[in-house]
Amino acid sequence: MPFFSRIATVSVLVLSLGLHWALLQTVAWTGMIVSYSKEGSFQEAVSKTFDGKHPCGLCELVKAGRAEEKKQDQEQGSPTFKLDWGPVWQSTEFTLAPNHIRIPATDLFGHSRAEQPPKPRPRGVFDNPPRV
Repeated sequence: MPFFSRIATVSVLVLSLGLHWALLQTVAWTGMIVSYSKEGSFQEAVSKTFDGKHPCGLCELVKAGRAEEKKQDQEQGSPTFKLDWGPVWQSTEFTLAPNHIRIPATDLFGHSRAEQPPKPRPRGVFDNPPRV
């Protein structure tokens, strides 16, 4: 079940971004290169494919579909994608003056324990690995 939900999610994302038109256009260009290369050289086929003077039926379909989507978007009044940079950054002045009172330490030498550590020190599990 997760596989099908992933496929559905990707499909919806592709359709919402309009990538289906790019996929169809790629298929059209590939078909045009193959069909034109049967008539002449590969360079001529690529040239005819991308010169815009020899569109195929699928190219016309993609062009009409894109125009229809653009017209629907304009009719709905949906805004085009606009990048919002957010609030403009302004430099601020930092002062490093302390706003608090320093409290002197009572122990200037760092003695925090009343007793000394045990001798010999305790051994951990990994201190002496077993010999094999």
